[in-house]
Amino acid sequence: MVDEMKKEVEGPKDNYKLVYIIFYWLGIGTLLPWNMFITVFAYWNYKFRTVETSEGLLGQAETNDLQKAFNGYLAVASMVPNVAFLILNSVFGHKFKTQPRLIISLVFVILMFTFTSIMVKIDTDEWQSTFLTVTLVSVVFININAAIFQGGILGVAGKFPPAYMGAVFSGQAVGGIFASGTNVVVLAMGATPVQSAFFCFLISVAFLLTALVAYGVVSKSEFYQHYLGETPAGDTENKADESKPLAEGDFSDGRPNIPEKVNPLKVLIQVLPYGIAVFLTFLVTLGAFPAITAQVTSTLGPDSAWSNTFYVPVACFLLFNVGDYIGRVLAGLIQWPRPGKAGAYFTLLLSILRFVFIPLFLFCNLRPSDRSVSPILFESDVAYIVIMALFSISNGYVGTICMMSGPQTVRPEEAQTAASLLVALLGLGLGSGAALANIFVKLI
Repeated sequence: MVDEMKKEVEGPKDNYKLVYIIFYWLGIGTLLPWNMFITVFAYWNYKFRTVETSEGLLGQAETNDLQKAFNGYLAVASMVPNVAFLILNSVFGHKFKTQPRLIISLVFVILMFTFTSIMVKIDTDEWQSTFLTVTLVSVVFININAAIFQGGILGVAGKFPPAYMGAVFSGQAVGGIFASGTNVVVLAMGATPVQSAFFCFLISVAFLLTALVAYGVVSKSEFYQHYLGETPAGDTENKADESKPLAEGDFSDGRPNIPEKVNPLKVLIQVLPYGIAVFLTFLVTLGAFPAITAQVTSTLGPDSAWSNTFYVPVACFLLFNVGDYIGRVLAGLIQWPRPGKAGAYFTLLLSILRFVFIPLFLFCNLRPSDRSVSPILFESDVAYIVIMALFSISNGYVGTICMMSGPQTVRPEEAQTAASLLVALLGLGLGSGAALANIFVKLI
């Protein structure tokens, strides 16, 4: 019955799957800032190197205090505003018009990424501390707007058939592949960390510009306006207030439209098992990746290019993003467990079982010469790669099942609010995981 509510047959057709493709495209853009910042880790190590010796790159010298602290600072600067604004969006987002909110936030992300690209070319050796502050402030501003955009687009996708939510989530995974893959390719071409970062940031600006244009196009389509409950330009007759969606059946007996207000607390209670599941899924993910996983060392020795240049970019970042994408695609194809009470609690159980990945990663070949708590049980590149593959696929699968199923368990007019609440809990999981990562690292 719920599925019938979401069928496209009663409304306009998505010709050539244009809206679906653009949702996919926008999904890539939602997490592109975070993916690019964590992927170019060698660039940040260069920027914060010990200038007197011109060292500090991975594999050349001991990392200094600024380099060790940066990942923690980056996580806080990214996740705190991200979580805060995802929550604010879930509570108050329905009070603001969708299109201006998405366009303005995306424009600000593009402007700040342009600024980040410019900073790559500026010599900051004499003012590293100031550069750190400027970078973190820009990261905060980027993530505020990225959260507004992400929460908005996922809220919108929640009003469409389930496949469109899956498109956004699959796009997010492709964004990670895009970022990590670009970095690996550029490094393979012999680029320096600075050149690699500049190229990655510049490509991001170009990509986000295309996403902005694509959204402007798709928002004018009849299919988009039908599901979002918006009327075409100039047709203001019977236009409903976005904050008060029409109840199903308002037109059935010829009575005037009677808006029905959505209660976010009531919706949250209905989707709570999925909410807890998506929270735990991303808590585990950010608790391990990349704070723990990026400290792995190849067992092939320090003299090979695989160990020095490619092991972490490929086996950690690229593999995670590819596996995450596979998991999201599988969720869209299989959609199991099915939406409902039993399915919700089974999905919650799957999210709890993912906690096993924390000790599994700690037992891998992480910092072999600097361990204090846990022993190395898996002194093997293959073992780490297998664990990473299962970790990333399960993240994509369980997270997407939560986000696709939650909005299907509420009434159609509550679907956008349900999706926004799930996004807020997803963000809270990311923030909690990033905070716990500092504790988990001490267990190595």
